Amino acid sequence: MIIVRRSKDRRHIEDNHQNTWMTFDRENKADLLKNGFGSLQILNEEILSRDKALLLHPPNHMIIVSYVQQGVVVYHGPFGGSDLLESGDFHQINVTPGDLQYEFDAIISGDTHIFQSGFTPDSGVLEPKGRKQLFTHADRHGILRLIASSDGRDYSLPIKRDVQMYSSIINQGNHISHPVKYGRSVWLHLVKGNILMNNVEFQTGDGAGFSGERSITFTAQTPSEILLFDVPETVVIEAVKELKKESVLSRV
Repeated sequence: MIIVRRSKDRRHIEDNHQNTWMTFDRENKADLLKNGFGSLQILNEEILSRDKALLLHPPNHMIIVSYVQQGVVVYHGPFGGSDLLESGDFHQINVTPGDLQYEFDAIISGDTHIFQSGFTPDSGVLEPKGRKQLFTHADRHGILRLIASSDGRDYSLPIKRDVQMYSSIINQGNHISHPVKYGRSVWLHLVKGNILMNNVEFQTGDGAGFSGERSITFTAQTPSEILLFDVPETVVIEAVKELKKESVLSRV
């Protein structure tokens, strides 16, 4: 089964403090994906202007992986620590609900473009320590580069959660395939560009969830960039079964 979340169907919040597109909208009670796609509970696209701050207010304990797609930001942790994050940096922090403040500040002119993914932890206790890893265009060009994993293999961020997060930058005409193991599901988000998947066209901001599929394959119609999340299927399948037929692209 394949389900689609078009860019226009994401919740968009724009004011003096933020410009955010939310793939999963926790406040929309009618959305069967309001709680995310399995352990992937948050997938937000954020645009910050100079001197604008992004504050995190997690609803529960969560592992946050931020990707700076464009621009420069400074992350300020609740205990005095800070990190300078530039284009190509992926940054992991563990956040907890309450009064602690987790802040990202844009520091250059022009828009800063950030993608934030949030995962439920295996346990309720998280170390506050953050870490970052640079993955250049060359590192991610034409392949699915492992960005985060449970054990930190291949120099990925060790998020200690049964999730594999990938990133890829692909040229027009490139074909990408990702095998899906039994008991796993996949969410794909198109950061930018245009891809063709299952004879359906996806454009910038679109996403798709895959459950019960053996592999994910797509071809770039223009220069494109994607994020891909491989998660346990156990908590995905029941929500997927309830989705309306019009959101299904292939077999049920």
